[in-house]
Amino acid sequence: MATMKKAAREGRASNGRLLRLVARTALLAVVMLSLASLRLALSPAPAVGDGGELYLPVLLAELSDRGYLRHGSRAVFVGDAGSWAPFLERHHVAAVGVGQLQDVADESVDVVIFDGGAVEVALVNRILKVGGVAAAFVTSESTLQQLPDNYKAVFAHRSEATIAFALEKTGVSTSAAVTATVGPHRKLLALPGNKKDALAGLEAVLLEPPQKQHRRIIRRLRPRYLPELTGDSLEGYRRRTFIDVTPSRAGAGAASWFKKHYPRGKHEFDIVRLNAAAASAHEAAEGIAEWLEGNVREDDYVVVKAGMEAVEEILRKRAAVRRVDELFLDCDACAGAGADAAASSAAQRPYWECVALYGRLRDHGVAVHQWWELMNA
Repeated sequence: MATMKKAAREGRASNGRLLRLVARTALLAVVMLSLASLRLALSPAPAVGDGGELYLPVLLAELSDRGYLRHGSRAVFVGDAGSWAPFLERHHVAAVGVGQLQDVADESVDVVIFDGGAVEVALVNRILKVGGVAAAFVTSESTLQQLPDNYKAVFAHRSEATIAFALEKTGVSTSAAVTATVGPHRKLLALPGNKKDALAGLEAVLLEPPQKQHRRIIRRLRPRYLPELTGDSLEGYRRRTFIDVTPSRAGAGAASWFKKHYPRGKHEFDIVRLNAAAASAHEAAEGIAEWLEGNVREDDYVVVKAGMEAVEEILRKRAAVRRVDELFLDCDACAGAGADAAASSAAQRPYWECVALYGRLRDHGVAVHQWWELMNA
């Protein structure tokens, strides 16, 4: 009897351990399934064209680790974001449809992410800054063999069906496919021979600042304008704009002079006046280049009149100087120059600096003229 009771107790204990093991296994299975379901629910659907193998987070994580996605940088996803839109928004990446690319300013984006099977690099080239990165996923190596000549590879990762890659924009492409959107005047000046011929036709720089008694002579120094030098009819531009960067004390003389003398043909120009009022000339110039990058496109025809500080700010940004077709350099603020010669002070810059800046603009391919208030006196 004792042996039977002992066997019964051992059987019940064994059954209890078995039940506990089964219960723990079932609970673990429920937890695993719940975690998988939760992960599936929180993860967005795969992007269109990625074959279900590669997700956008892979590209975003790689770009972030390499320092391309950082605070203050502008990143966009080009294409149909679909259910990825909320995910992209959380990571400060703006979704832009292919049809909306025309509304994005030239060279205004630091990072472009796109589906390489649906969008070509040439389409996003215009909006990407030099030094910026284009990242995409493709299913064919042939796409990587047809890259523009102004990009270099940053990384490329392969999964079973997809290749994720990133390219850095190193400069302006010389291929026709990428430069096709550039206006006719820029395509002309992009050719060394034509550029040299056009700039050689500009009037000579004045090596000495004119004085009031030279007013009549100055008025006879008619500038040789870019449309006349190149034969450009000013047709085919998205917009034609004259931008006057001026101190607050100045009147509307520059705009009036431009309307009267510039060879506009039958075309109207938008007149934009940027008030450069500030405690110092340097402070007034800050932000001019950014304004050009954000408000002017390369298929616009742009004429700018500005002082030395503003022009130097423009020259610091390659994307900004490429948006300027013709420029009137205001040298009146230099010591001993123009109508304010009597008011010269130690704060004014020597006139030779204006002459040197004129030469730098010519070197950058900008049609530049010297501007004197005596022209309007």
